Amino acid sequence: LFSSHTHTRHIRSSSGTREKRERERFAMYDGDLTIEEKYRSIAKDTHEKMENTIQMAYQCNDLGDQTLAMLVMDREKLRKVDEDLDFINSSLKRSEYHLHSIESWSGAIGNYFRGPPKREKSGTYANSGSQKEEAPACPKTVWRGSILTEKKVRNAVVDEGIHSFNDGEYIMYLCSNAGVFADTKKVVNNCVVVTNLGVFQVVDGKRTGGLTGGIMLRSVSSASLVKGSFMKNDVVSVSLWGGKTFSLEFWNRKSSEFITWMLNAIPAKCREWTNDRSGPRASSYKRSSAAAGRRSGAGGGAGRASVFEDGQPGASVADMAEEHEAIMDEHLDELNGILDQVNFKAKMIGEELKEQAKLTTHINERVAETDDRLRKANRRGRRLLR
Repeated sequence: LFSSHTHTRHIRSSSGTREKRERERFAMYDGDLTIEEKYRSIAKDTHEKMENTIQMAYQCNDLGDQTLAMLVMDREKLRKVDEDLDFINSSLKRSEYHLHSIESWSGAIGNYFRGPPKREKSGTYANSGSQKEEAPACPKTVWRGSILTEKKVRNAVVDEGIHSFNDGEYIMYLCSNAGVFADTKKVVNNCVVVTNLGVFQVVDGKRTGGLTGGIMLRSVSSASLVKGSFMKNDVVSVSLWGGKTFSLEFWNRKSSEFITWMLNAIPAKCREWTNDRSGPRASSYKRSSAAAGRRSGAGGGAGRASVFEDGQPGASVADMAEEHEAIMDEHLDELNGILDQVNFKAKMIGEELKEQAKLTTHINERVAETDDRLRKANRRGRRLLR
């Protein structure tokens, strides 16, 4: 009963708001208003609605970032489960080896000559042949996963004033250019950082290109490795969709090969999703920083002297129409850019879900196989105890 009364009050308040808006709209056609005042009122209402649409688009974009971040974390957890199954199967194989020795003298003599069991071949999804291209092994100079948490890399990056993380942004890989056994501070001051949004390089404690230096992952077209000589570092040349290039330097060959493979794995999906070479927009952190300011501000035209301001009388309809067209063009360009990013992230989310579905199916099959082996080992152990 309480909910029905609340619903009734909500309907009445909504209808009252609609009636108020309708009265304000029809008030524009009153004979007391001039054509300039009517045009100004309609244009300001259109601008406000466009601003609200852009704000909603930015919220969808932020939600996409957060969803992608959570999906990537879930995928890492699934991979950890898949890797743990390798350890379980190796332990189970050793148990079967000991059971074979206990069951009979012939089995013990046979195991004596055969020797201890060798480690089973990894059956993880990455090594199962289900993927089109096998990823190279991650070298020790590339930190990821729990190592980043243990060494508090994110806090070190923020404390050094190198990067300010956006909502949902986190570090995926950190490639050290300071050596294998360097401490966190030295590594952070000379490294290449790969987040789930972009890539940037730090040399001698300074970020290349300033605080907004770097590239966004969605702007990568391809990457190629230029191997260095004895006195020169390897250089990974990254080509962007806009035609520009960006260079990353590595002192370790395995690190450069790993990052080259990772960057080339991104545009492989982009080429499937786009029919032209325009590709996803926003090729640097500058556009993201501007977008952040755009979201935090009161609106795109807050600091602009406009003929639509109440304190700007005397403007003709032609002047207002010209500025209205310019403002709408600017808003539509911005809306087109942010919707392009939302579309790209939606496709990334779809591909991520497909990949996780394959990984989950693979894990289920391995769990069923391991469970069958474990049941057989338990039956053999019970027979020996009788």
